[in-house]
Amino acid sequence: MPNEIPSHQLIQTNIMPCKVARLNFTGGHGTDDAHRHNCFQVFLFTKGGGEHMIDFNYYPIEDNSLHFVSEGQVHSLNSIDGTDGYVILFTKEIVILNSADKYIFNDFPVFNKSVSPILNPDKEMFADMENMLLMMISEYEKNNTYKENILGSYISIILLKSKTIITETSDYKRTDSSSQELLQKFNNLVEEHFIQNHKVNEYADLLNVTPNHLSETIKKVTGKTAGDIIHQRLILEAKRRLLHSSISAKELAYELNFNDPSYFSRFFKSNTGLSPEAFRKEIREKYQH
Repeated sequence: MPNEIPSHQLIQTNIMPCKVARLNFTGGHGTDDAHRHNCFQVFLFTKGGGEHMIDFNYYPIEDNSLHFVSEGQVHSLNSIDGTDGYVILFTKEIVILNSADKYIFNDFPVFNKSVSPILNPDKEMFADMENMLLMMISEYEKNNTYKENILGSYISIILLKSKTIITETSDYKRTDSSSQELLQKFNNLVEEHFIQNHKVNEYADLLNVTPNHLSETIKKVTGKTAGDIIHQRLILEAKRRLLHSSISAKELAYELNFNDPSYFSRFFKSNTGLSPEAFRKEIREKYQH
């Protein structure tokens, strides 16, 4: 049994930092092994069918929908015959270097995990995006001196159009830039320190703010508490390790810096409804072949 979730290095050093391709699952696609990429992905589905698992959350693949997968997220496609669309794979750098909005990743709700990674544009917006994908595919196949700049600009436009859709929804919480910046810094610190630091006050100290200010700001932007986000990251890491290793629940508890393995098992079950071993059995049956 492997100890790591497969990581597909689709974007490589010194090679074009993006890829764009047509999806066509004629005859069906089945279920991927759960895996992750060293880049960001945007799926544009023109014809839906099946299910997309992103970090152990399950989303139907619908007609005229966009699915966003962040760098390092675990995902798996389970599509049916006729599912059709496009996929873009890209690094953060190609967007930042070719975008009018240099802070797009700091203030993009999908990538800071404050909204769902699935969008359903109206027909006009979706048609605009599909046209851009077709132009990107044409550009991708050329040997053009400015190919990387052009593709990066297209990706930036698609992200900005997507952000427009998000910000126009009734449940989107409009927040000031300082709150968005604090959320981004907090998310980055959680990603870096979630195994060592389980408490909100530890992150508040790193950010030089009070725990109350941190909690109130995170709640305002995401609807979740700072503690919820820390716990969700711990649960996500536990799920990832259970999927692709034979580690015991006790060993996993110690790896995630829980001193009491029985407390960790209760913590995991209270957040997932399953014990660690029951989760491993269920997820492997579905996403490993």
